[in-house]
Amino acid sequence: MVRASSSHMEWTAIDKTFQAQTRAHRMALKAQLQTLNKGSLSMIEYIKHKLSIADSLAENLHPISDEDLVGYLLSGLDSSYGHFSIAFMMKDAYASVDDLAGLLLQEEARLEQDHARHATPVTLPSQVPPLLPTPTAYTATHCSTRPAPNNTQSNNSGSFQNHSYDNRHRRPTCQICNKPGHEAIDC
Repeated sequence: MVRASSSHMEWTAIDKTFQAQTRAHRMALKAQLQTLNKGSLSMIEYIKHKLSIADSLAENLHPISDEDLVGYLLSGLDSSYGHFSIAFMMKDAYASVDDLAGLLLQEEARLEQDHARHATPVTLPSQVPPLLPTPTAYTATHCSTRPAPNNTQSNNSGSFQNHSYDNRHRRPTCQICNKPGHEAIDC
């Protein structure tokens, strides 16, 4: 300004400075619009951020067309939206930014449901009861329920024999009818 010899030169210098700053700001906004990725943002946050940048460009007298904005929105999505993006771009019909935003929100909800479905572990019972009683299952459910005697002698047949005999008279208890005096083979 000091070197300007007239008011016209001063205004021209101010205009050039303002235009240079505006151009730099506009270039920075365009770079943000091109490079902003969805990342960990929710879809609504991502769309709002892209639209905010586009609005700032329009305020700086450089509006972005809907078609370009659709491209910018699709380019910032991660690979989980790959099939969606391809299908959307292959459509012949023109879609507005609002149409795309609604579809992206639906796709986000679908992806979250898929993720939740795959992330939920399926718990199976640790032991499935047999449909028909096997000899082992039958023995386990029909053995005498009396407590085992306190044997001081070593018993080779283990706890099975302790539950198979009537504790009071040391008589065998039938595993089929649960009556003392005989074994299952004689029942």
